[in-house]
Amino acid sequence: MIRVEQENQIELYLRSKKLSYQILFEVKDHFLSQISNLMDIQNLSFQEAFLKAQISWKYELEMVKADTFSFRKITRIEKNILQARFRQIIYVSLGFSVVLGSVALISEPLFFYLQMGVLLLLVLILMYNFIWKKMGFTEYRNLSFHPLLLRNIVIGVLIFPLGSYFSGTFEFWKPAVNQILMIYAAMVQIQLLYFRTKKINILLS
Repeated sequence: MIRVEQENQIELYLRSKKLSYQILFEVKDHFLSQISNLMDIQNLSFQEAFLKAQISWKYELEMVKADTFSFRKITRIEKNILQARFRQIIYVSLGFSVVLGSVALISEPLFFYLQMGVLLLLVLILMYNFIWKKMGFTEYRNLSFHPLLLRNIVIGVLIFPLGSYFSGTFEFWKPAVNQILMIYAAMVQIQLLYFRTKKINILLS
């Protein structure tokens, strides 16, 4: 039977790994179950079982870079969860951008109104976060340097000139490819803000 002070020791160890709230308590449950089984089945002391659990979780709890475009270090288990979430954001943004891009081939006015709708949605979510104090200015500033948005800047630096070159116009907003890229970037930001509103970890805090 694991005592309260021993449970607190486990939690203190996991907090030192700077796990997000949700993951910390999920991993803690695994630790408690694993240590309890080791103490019962192998007749180990708490400290011996705790050490074995730490060793078995060494790879998952190793501190690694969160992303290519981030200097922050997080545990490998959290990185895997975050990267899966980032892929989901990218796929949704790409899918939405492709759909809107196909609309541009059918009706340019409709494409324009849909673009304005995306930008309006972004503004509304930002206002909601600020008015209801879901996000402070510091967090919004951190969002501006989010790895996914930095990746968009790098892509934009490559695509904007190419779009302008092949379209023959050097106004960055006019070529359709550039407009679709801007929609993609806006959709990424909308999803990041949405997850932040829902208090889901997206590497902001």
